[in-house]
Amino acid sequence: MTETTPSPFNFCPSCGRAGPSFTGGRRWHCEVCGFDYFHNVATAAGIILDMAGEIVFIERAHEPRKGALAIPGGFVDPGERAEDAALRECLEEIGWAPPSLCFVASFPNVYEFGGVSYNTCDLFFCYRFGEVGDLPRFALRDGEALSLRLVRPSLLGRDELAFPSLALALEAYART
Repeated sequence: MTETTPSPFNFCPSCGRAGPSFTGGRRWHCEVCGFDYFHNVATAAGIILDMAGEIVFIERAHEPRKGALAIPGGFVDPGERAEDAALRECLEEIGWAPPSLCFVASFPNVYEFGGVSYNTCDLFFCYRFGEVGDLPRFALRDGEALSLRLVRPSLLGRDELAFPSLALALEAYART
């Protein structure tokens, strides 16, 4: 049997009646008018930028997990390839995007925002810089990040990372 959980929405968006059900962590249903909305998995993409074993991390400027460490990345827009989203987000957040990407792994995640739990599939890519002098000048943009840090992942605790999927991605990356 599918589990019904409390809905973060109090009213049906179609008929306005109170109490649509929320089942299976993804389906809102109104018993009155029959409205169904499927809250499918959202896709996010990020880039592990590696400079001789040190990774470029951003300190998140916004909730969820404001102040925690993440990598440049964000949600994939409708009609956008994950690779293009990762590059766009990197450019938006740090003012630079790599010339190429390699796929690392994907992991499920839950993104809590505005009282709603969004199930996501987080896709991780990487770019390895060449020589130490190849590191570009990064420029934080649009208040996306509080700061940039270049850190060896082995020196960080999981609680310092913004999302569990990022910890798993860094472990997968270390095995490449």
